[in-house]
Amino acid sequence: MEQTLNYGSYSAYKATIEEIAESLDKLREFSETLSLDKTTESIKETLTKTAEDHFEVAIVGEFKRGKSTLINAMLGEDVLPSDVLPATAALNRVTYSPEPYVIVEFKDGAEVKVPVERLSDYVTKLTFESERTAENVKQATVFYDTEFCRNNVDIIDTPGLNDDEQMTNVTLSILPEIDAAVFVISANSPFSQFEKEFLEKKMLTSDLGRIIFAVNCFGTFSKEDEDRIVETVRRRIESYVMEKAKQVMGETSKEFAVYKRKIGKPRVIGIYAKKALDAKEQNNPEMLEESNFPVFERELEKMLTVERGSITLQILANKIISSGSEILNIILLRENALMMETDEFMDKYRDATAEIEEIRTKKRMEFVKINEAANKVYENLHPILESYWQQIEDTAMDVIDRYSMSAEDLKKERLQAVNKKITEKIKENIENKAQLICEQIQNEINIALSGEAERLQDFENEFFASVSRIQDMFSMRNTRGGNPGGTADSVVSVLLGTVGQGGLFIGMREAGIKGALLGGATGLLSYGAVGFTAYILAGVIGITGGPVILTIMALAGLTGAFAGKFSVEKFLVDERIEKFKNNLKQGVHKSFREMKINSDFSETVRQQVFSSFEGLKNKIESETEVILADTQTTLDRLNQLKEERRELSETEKEKLSSMAEFIGNMLADSYNLHKALSADQEV
Repeated sequence: MEQTLNYGSYSAYKATIEEIAESLDKLREFSETLSLDKTTESIKETLTKTAEDHFEVAIVGEFKRGKSTLINAMLGEDVLPSDVLPATAALNRVTYSPEPYVIVEFKDGAEVKVPVERLSDYVTKLTFESERTAENVKQATVFYDTEFCRNNVDIIDTPGLNDDEQMTNVTLSILPEIDAAVFVISANSPFSQFEKEFLEKKMLTSDLGRIIFAVNCFGTFSKEDEDRIVETVRRRIESYVMEKAKQVMGETSKEFAVYKRKIGKPRVIGIYAKKALDAKEQNNPEMLEESNFPVFERELEKMLTVERGSITLQILANKIISSGSEILNIILLRENALMMETDEFMDKYRDATAEIEEIRTKKRMEFVKINEAANKVYENLHPILESYWQQIEDTAMDVIDRYSMSAEDLKKERLQAVNKKITEKIKENIENKAQLICEQIQNEINIALSGEAERLQDFENEFFASVSRIQDMFSMRNTRGGNPGGTADSVVSVLLGTVGQGGLFIGMREAGIKGALLGGATGLLSYGAVGFTAYILAGVIGITGGPVILTIMALAGLTGAFAGKFSVEKFLVDERIEKFKNNLKQGVHKSFREMKINSDFSETVRQQVFSSFEGLKNKIESETEVILADTQTTLDRLNQLKEERRELSETEKEKLSSMAEFIGNMLADSYNLHKALSADQEV
């Protein structure tokens, strides 16, 4: 499988995925032949996910930064509408199709299919009618024949940030789900206050390794100025990231020390999207190079295939190793068991069944410990939870105390505007405070999950030791001595030298099955850019929610609850500012007290904690049962055959021999791929 190691391009990555899928499908056929229902089901599930797998890239930024133009440059032609005014008013997705058309999904669940030429009628603010229509649109998916999307890459064009609060929230909602984000910044005015706050408080809660910062509109500056702008943007981002990490993790924490060591440099690339689009439409390579767009495209391709895609490849390679070695185990068991004397087999059968039950008992005990770990995490979070509402209220009170007012502000005609400004300031500050608290909570959950995954290594070792003992019970080398007793044994002997490990099922299990019990987390926690621990745990173990979800749930109705409740009429013009603020504080305090009663934030966090650890249990349960259930089923069927005094026919021997040889070669190739991927990630 050496040729599959070149996966640094979209086409090579796609070819590698297809080759691995073919191998998995062959294993599915073998598992069906051997009546391994659980293994078959597990492989089918992986194949389905692989078939549906594609990269998603979101283009994010304030309005009028050139997002739609950048996407059109990626596609090589004008596909999405763009204008000097804020254009995008709904979420647009571009995906591959040989036939161009658009599916518009409305918020009420209705759909309509329209020509690409009419896209602007549904998703822009270019006319009064289109803006009204766009308000009811959930998403528009543009199906188009473009080379970029042909490689299983979808582009998501997001509405301009700070153009509309509701659409900003739409953009935020998709960030946890994407593979990469391109944050578009204007070279003419890099980092507005909103961009700075959005990066600090929203976007940088995600993995920095998934973001490319594209500084647009280069070409109107000197090379020296362009380099200076890029470096300035990079330094600012690094500063924002480190400050955010300090707040979430704590400057003196072990996690922050690791984060600081691994952070690396943000990807900041200067481009000229309009020139790139013109160059592609005119087929002008020289102009395209001048736009610096090829550098941006290569970096995005590398991020998706080598960095993000390698995780998928690693998981798939591990799946081949885990499923293939288990099928080979079953072949060995079947061959050797049918060559045993009936009495000898029955003794081994009883011992093996008892071993399986003992494994399951140990697993149940581990689940009790996982529950205890979840309880401990929740208990440790109690101080944060108990002070949550007080911290939020203190933040609001601090805003009121620090708000600068004059006697003019107490005039009746100005009081309403002052009240509105204070309310907006309170809203902004309590959202930021709640976001930070929720991120700190999520960080504690992730640390605990990672620690529990590490603790479970002992159980994994015990589990595979038990599986090996069952296998050894039926090994002809153990029962009769001398050379291997069957064709699969012969394959194992060959592979011991080929793989170069202390043993096939030790080396390969470390690569594949071992760690698969934790959803691949064991082998992948050290991968790539900072933040991958949370990424892998969230994506594989099954954490639902996260800082953003917790914040949204905690703040549901919070920021609007006291807005507008303070009647201007109750304050006379001649009342002093201090009295105004004290009365305002009383109203705020009353609103927070009501919200604390009606919104159980502690329960929200409790559900988050226990669903996270439940996901860990579910993953271990599903993975171990694939092995245990199919092993038990095989033993039961062999027991029936032994009672019927059935022996292995020459035809069956040849079939098993061919199957074992094919799987052996596949395992060796997959193990080499696994090692190569691991080496790439360590570079």
